[in-house]
This record gives sequence, C-alpha cells and structure tokens, in this order.
Amino acid sequence: MYPLPEGCFAPRNQWYIAAWADEVRREPMERWILNEPVAFYRTEDGRAVALEGRCPHRHFPLGKSRLVGDNIECMYHGITFSPKGDCVRIPSQGMVPASCKVKAYPLVERWKWLWIWMGDPALADESLIPDHHEIGLTDPAFTVESGTYHAVPGRYMLMHDNLFDLTHLGFLHQTSIGAGDYSVVDEQRDNGDNWISSQREFPNIQCPPLYAQVFGYEGKVDRAFGMKLFLPSLHAGYDFLFKSRTDSDDPGAVLGKVRVYHAITPATKNTAHYFFAYGRTFKQDDDAFGKAMLASFNAVIEEDMLATREIEAMLTTLGTTPPEVLLKADATCVRGRRLFESLIRKEQAV
Repeated sequence: MYPLPEGCFAPRNQWYIAAWADEVRREPMERWILNEPVAFYRTEDGRAVALEGRCPHRHFPLGKSRLVGDNIECMYHGITFSPKGDCVRIPSQGMVPASCKVKAYPLVERWKWLWIWMGDPALADESLIPDHHEIGLTDPAFTVESGTYHAVPGRYMLMHDNLFDLTHLGFLHQTSIGAGDYSVVDEQRDNGDNWISSQREFPNIQCPPLYAQVFGYEGKVDRAFGMKLFLPSLHAGYDFLFKSRTDSDDPGAVLGKVRVYHAITPATKNTAHYFFAYGRTFKQDDDAFGKAMLASFNAVIEEDMLATREIEAMLTTLGTTPPEVLLKADATCVRGRRLFESLIRKEQAV
C-alpha cells in the first residue's frame, strides 16, 4: 500500500503508542490500531487494559460498552469478558463456548504514553520501547509540554514521509518554522536495523517567523535541526537556534533549544493517530507561554494534516498507485520506507 509496496501495510510485532496515559480511564474507550478495534479501560486498581474491541457474538464494539468491576460487559447482549479476554458470563446460557473470547494485548505505561503490542504476545519485549531518558523527555534542562493528539486523515506512511523529508519546511511551513536554502546544505544521514536519522545545519539564515516572535529577534541565525525515528512509531527531533556567528551583535549566543516528539500509529488502512510533545530550554517557568507555543506547533501540524488529507484524497480517488518521481532529498525517505518494508517482509516470511 503506497508508499510501501503492494501487500505491505504495517509491522505487527512492534510497540506502538496507543494513547496518552490520561486518555484511558474507567469508562471504556475505542481506538482502532493496525486496522483492528481495540477497547481500552482501567481496572479498579488503575491498571490499563487493552482488549480486542469486538464482541465475537454480533460484533458490537466493546469500546462502546460498559464496565462491571474489572470486566467489560457488551452493551448489546451482556456477554462479559475479563481483563485477560476470557468470557466470564453469557446471560442467556450457562455454558461458555471455547471460541467466545477476545484477544488481550500487551500494554505498557511509560512516561505519559501507553505502548501497545499488536502482534504475537510471546514476542512482546519491553526493552524494545525507546528509553525516555535517553531521548530527553526527562532532561531537567528542558520543560516538556505534552498531551496533543491529532486524528490523521490519511495512511500512516504519509506522515512518516513528511517527517523523513523536511525540505517541505520552507514551503508548507514558510510562515512559521520555515528553514533556509536546502540546495546549499548537506544532509547527514544514518540508520540501523530499527532506526534512521537525518540532520542539517543552516548557517546565517533569517530567523524563522515563529521563532522570531518567540525570541523577539529578527536578525540572522545559525540553525541546527534533525530527526531520528525509532521504528515503527516515534520520531525524536531537535531544533537549536543561535545568533549568527558571522552576522550578529553576539556571535554564537544561544537563542533557544527545542526538542520535538512525533509519534505516528496506524489506525485503519487510510487513517492514523498522531501524538505530539515538545521541550524547550527558555521561559521554562512560564506555563502560559508553554501552552501558547504548543498551540503554535499544533497549527504547524495542522498544515501537515492538510497536505496529508489532500494526498490521501488524490490516491483514493485515483484508485491506483501512480508513478512517483523521487528526488535527491528523498534519500532518507527511501531508506525509511525500506526499513519498514524489511520489518513487514520478515514477519510475512515467518
């Protein structure tokens, strides 16, 4: 499924961010993950649960049902399932068929996220979840603003393509976080079996509009930014700005450092979930400023949503995959797609 080859949707034996931890409460919540409905809720002692979100009787959504203690009761006929997915009650009969059960998905709460494993539960190794300390989410030098969720109006790989190829910043985001001239700046790329990174440095460029407003600075800056994807879900990036070392009154002075966290999780074949957080080194005790800046970043993400929505509409209306012209700037994108395809092909081979 474009931009992956036909027959490739998403790897299953991986950890995906399913929700912000505070989204899941006692009242059941439905969220589609990897084209499957999942019912989320918390037990009376606060443990988060993720069950297959479809009653096997008549397929009523369990995420739209009710809790009875720690069990979930289908609102249609009262068939009840435990947090392990076992059927514990069928009101209309005493005998429970062996087939009357739902899958229970491994679910891990780390930092402020809930991570879900949609594949073989026996392979769910929690050490594969990115370390939140290593990627800076708990770095005391940064104040982190979190809690943003976007419903993506397009297939999930479009959003990964968007984050792999940051040359769109100067066009789609030219009035907010636009960068300098990409044609004169080299991209530094690297990748491993389950990660890929890209970074650039722009010397002596005009301060991007959003940051000019944030810092109250209209002069030239040196800018360094990059992004690293921990497959299959989490992009951790940075955006550091300094007064120009060649054209400013205080060469090399730090204006501010920002870290960004973009998590993309497939929902259905043509939609996705997007979780966003950012950290900053400036105005760290100003809550109102932090929320205002988060709103500004969300406006930037909405521009990405617009592009994704239009591309998805084009592809679904065409009904076929048109030929694609690849550019020099697509090198990271192509590497990223190949890593996703490799994960999927390995699962298919097994």
